[in-house]
Amino acid sequence: MTAWMLVALCGWIAVLAARRVPGEAVPVALVTFVAALLLAFQVLGAVELGTGAPVVTTANAALLLLAVALTLRLVPCPAPLAPLPRQCWSPIAGLTALTFALAGVLLAFGRPQGYEVMAYHLPLSVHLLQTQSLQPWDGNFPHTFPANASILWAVLLQVLPERLVAAANLLLLVPLMMAVRGLCRLAGADARASVYACCGLLGVPMIAFSSVELGADIGGIAFAALAMYFVLCPLRPALALPLAGLCVGLAFGFKSLHLISAAAIGINVCCQARGPRMLRHAALFGGTALAAGGFWLARNALLFGNPLHPVGVPLVGPWFGWLPAADFDTSLRATTQLEWVDHSLQWLAYPWTETQRYGQNFKHSGGLGAFVAAAIPATGIAIGAAVVRDGWRRHRVRAALLFAVCLIVGAWWLLGDRQPRYVLAALPLAMPLLAWVVTQAHGGWRRLFDGVLAACIVIMLGVFLSRQLVQFGDRIVLSGQSTRAQFYEYPPEIDALPAGAVILNLADRSWHYPLAGSSLANRVISMPQGRRLLGLPPSLTSPQAATLRAAPLRAAGITHVFVAGAALSHDACIALDAVGRLDRNPVNGAPLGAPRILYAVRYPCP
Repeated sequence: MTAWMLVALCGWIAVLAARRVPGEAVPVALVTFVAALLLAFQVLGAVELGTGAPVVTTANAALLLLAVALTLRLVPCPAPLAPLPRQCWSPIAGLTALTFALAGVLLAFGRPQGYEVMAYHLPLSVHLLQTQSLQPWDGNFPHTFPANASILWAVLLQVLPERLVAAANLLLLVPLMMAVRGLCRLAGADARASVYACCGLLGVPMIAFSSVELGADIGGIAFAALAMYFVLCPLRPALALPLAGLCVGLAFGFKSLHLISAAAIGINVCCQARGPRMLRHAALFGGTALAAGGFWLARNALLFGNPLHPVGVPLVGPWFGWLPAADFDTSLRATTQLEWVDHSLQWLAYPWTETQRYGQNFKHSGGLGAFVAAAIPATGIAIGAAVVRDGWRRHRVRAALLFAVCLIVGAWWLLGDRQPRYVLAALPLAMPLLAWVVTQAHGGWRRLFDGVLAACIVIMLGVFLSRQLVQFGDRIVLSGQSTRAQFYEYPPEIDALPAGAVILNLADRSWHYPLAGSSLANRVISMPQGRRLLGLPPSLTSPQAATLRAAPLRAAGITHVFVAGAALSHDACIALDAVGRLDRNPVNGAPLGAPRILYAVRYPCP
């Protein structure tokens, strides 16, 4: 009940805020709703940092937001809510909406999925619910990133059934589309071209497939794009810049990579004014951004000595001791691009050279697809030529977007970890430029552009939906994976463990969330932390063999051990009883590559 009260209070605050910002009521309401939800928990997390008390609860967050709502009511309301702008609906827009609505329905028959979702996004949500704390789950580097997404999913897991939460990331496409549609309007694009830009962005595989997993990418780029919208929109700077800073702080809280987006947007803020006004604008923007995202910096600085932990800070990091985490292997980042290209120069022709490496191009982390291949390279050439021909003053909004895109892409290139999803923030800022270029075409050229873009959108929506339908048919219709244990394919005894069960996971990291059980009550010791307990070297790969010793396991309160292929041995003060086992495919009875076994741990020695 308190979770529903929290959501209702966020909605009330959103309406109160929207009534006080005439002309931009809808985006302000949406941003305020998410900000109220996330920042309430971060304020409680700051209290926890100072006192050590586990105060990060839904009830405390609701009390905090009630005080905010009552205070906000005292602020004068200058105008009633503005009417919603008319939207241009087309067959393409209807097809896109129908595709994602159907994807949401299909997801609701299953459970949350996705490797990183299982490995750390949702386990951090479970950790928050179990411990009432925003401290890291453990010291392993994937669990120390900013966790706005995990807070959001934790609240939803209290409000909705797990099946419905599986489709929750689709809701974050709304602020993303709102930002792109607004930027298209500011860039001078017509309504039809704006629809193509929005639908084309949704059809990009790394956007579409990311939206059906409970990751952090969609939320991050949505709020980064909204920040750029508020910087360029006609609101007074006293309103627009704090809203932009708020969005940048939220984007950083979803993904720390958006420090690059913050730099690109912040430079645009400074370029819009001169002298003392520039300092005031930078202070408004930067101060709000720091307030909205500063908790994660403060937490990691206090706990790990590096505000950007686990990532090292270039240039100045060694002076202040802000070094990468010991288990964060930066040497591996230079080879990740080989999944997409054969060598660095081939990025110049990407995605025309996009290959089907490892069968993984259409996954949450990759694939730009036909729409980007057909539209973006030509758009860059056309916009660059227009700015050179007319001067940047005639193209103020378009030049600002182009600069931000180039800065984000340039930083991505220099940082060296060249995975397509790490440059994702540039796409929503590039789409309005595409829409403007299409708007300049007339007659037969316009019909040609519209036809090509529409065909690309339909093709990429077909790629996305066909995979969702195949997955649904495989796992739900044919395999009948209706229960949680069947869907995640683990021994059903995991769902019936007694209160206080602590499971040491010695299988892959993707088991972290399933092992929490259907009631999310089982406490899980992460696989990297388990390696540390057993004296094994740091790695994100599960051990092939492990020796269990009573002392560290007893000290950690471990009651069960889960393995999927690891060979176990143990000392004389440990006894293992196999209480759950899954060694055959539950549908066709074929033997699994490695049996999945749940052991109960006994400590016979006093």
